Amino acid sequence: MSKQESRTPSAWRSRVVGAAAVAALLAGGGAGAVARASEPASAGHHPAQSAAAHNAATVQRLADIEDIRQVKARYFRYLDSKQWPKLAALFTAHPTIDVGAKYSSGKELVEKTAALLGDAPTAHQGFLPEIQVHGDRATAIWAMEDYVSFPAGSSYKSGFHGYGEYRDTYQRIHGHWYISSTVLTRFRVDTVPNWTPSAAPKK
Repeated sequence: MSKQESRTPSAWRSRVVGAAAVAALLAGGGAGAVARASEPASAGHHPAQSAAAHNAATVQRLADIEDIRQVKARYFRYLDSKQWPKLAALFTAHPTIDVGAKYSSGKELVEKTAALLGDAPTAHQGFLPEIQVHGDRATAIWAMEDYVSFPAGSSYKSGFHGYGEYRDTYQRIHGHWYISSTVLTRFRVDTVPNWTPSAAPKK
């Protein structure tokens, strides 16, 4: 057998190993996949199961984040549309609430807010959320902007336009997310004139 012929099997094996490494790189994602391709399979190592578990956890985390976004969206909507019972129901039984005044329950929050605002036109927005989920609890920071005015002739001489942030915590109870604490900090407040909205057209 010639020297050229003796090198052929070795060269063939090198090409096969190289092809396997490239295939692992393309299919499995990066250098880590190449390293894994050269490792022998062990009875206790199941990469497919690990990947499935990781994907399931990611999907659950994203679903939780979306559910929390929905809760906060309802908070702003119920506040501006004066749906007080629905607003109170967004909170846990014993929340921490500090929105310029401190309250110990969703019920107390809506009672005092309804008495303060009445039918005053308001607009609240929350955006750019930073949400972190930790099992059945979560935290969030929301940039916020609010515009609060009062009807002309009100005892309040002017309304305000505020900018700031909410820092919230949430708790999952029986599969549903609730606000367990919320703290509002305003970075800037400008006064605005009071305004009486036009009556809705009759149908």
